[in-house]
Amino acid sequence: MRRDRRTVRWLLAALSATVLVLTAWQLTSAARLYLDTAFVLLAPGWAAVPHLRLATRSMEWLVAIAVGLSGTLLLAELMTALHWWHPWEAFIVLAGATLFELLRQLTAPRTAGAGP
Repeated sequence: MRRDRRTVRWLLAALSATVLVLTAWQLTSAARLYLDTAFVLLAPGWAAVPHLRLATRSMEWLVAIAVGLSGTLLLAELMTALHWWHPWEAFIVLAGATLFELLRQLTAPRTAGAGP
């Protein structure tokens, strides 16, 4: 099961890096819409899931989706409330922070008995 989680982390890290580059270069396409949607739904939440120690795989995926959506919505609400509407920059920060956390989890030394 640990190997499955590492595979998901690597895939989501690659997705985060791709979204980060596409956003930084401000490239737009139909594929970008799908990549951004997949990123928002999965990557930020999956970066937070290991800190929660959830019991089942289904709960991990549900919480990852909920955290991804609610975190992105909170970011948009803050930008609106502060009259600082810069979605490109905010998305770069979100993708960068997500990529950093996923890579940190992948490269952190493992200890015996540790969770995911």
